Amino acid sequence: MEKSNRELNYKIALTGIFGALSLVLVFTHLGFISIGGFISITVMHIPTILVTILGGLVPGLGVGLIFGITSLINTVMNPVNPFFLNPMVSIVPRLLIPVVTWIVYRILNLIPKMPKILSGSVAAAFGTFANTFFVMGAIYILYGRELMEGMGGALSKMGFDVASLSGLKGYFAILACTMASNGIWEIVGAVVITVAVLSSLYLFKKGKSKLNKSGGAK
Repeated sequence: MEKSNRELNYKIALTGIFGALSLVLVFTHLGFISIGGFISITVMHIPTILVTILGGLVPGLGVGLIFGITSLINTVMNPVNPFFLNPMVSIVPRLLIPVVTWIVYRILNLIPKMPKILSGSVAAAFGTFANTFFVMGAIYILYGRELMEGMGGALSKMGFDVASLSGLKGYFAILACTMASNGIWEIVGAVVITVAVLSSLYLFKKGKSKLNKSGGAK
């Protein structure tokens, strides 16, 4: 019973900490990183990924919900991208980030002697791709014409015949364009941050364990 309470308190604390971090990243715009002045990536989804890896699916869904709601509120306050005024774009896809992350992480951990950092980094990559995949998918389903018009120039530069794009072909063209422009960099950023966080946590736990065994901590 005591162990169960500790686990519950741990998950509640993780949800609170990473939920607060998600709020900060969204409302302060620190969740956007500019690289070299020509690449802009978002890291706002990373708290959702990290809490899923560290705490499981339920905390991940909690932080994903916080991320989605704050994205909606931020768009209401600053409607730069009106697509996100629709909860089907701003909230629902965020709830799928922890689902994908959790599934990939759990499957990889079934492999004997799989390093947690490696499984976490791969799960972070899939979770980041899921964010792009489902957000762009929701926008394409609901606002396909407007999205195609807005990305027409970028699609043409990549060699796509915009006039012939429709249905799944149109969506995958938009997804390819998004991944080429900043999606790949977002995956790289998520993996680097996840590896850094997990490495720090595991080193801290290892050091603490050695300290306890030596009698240096009571």
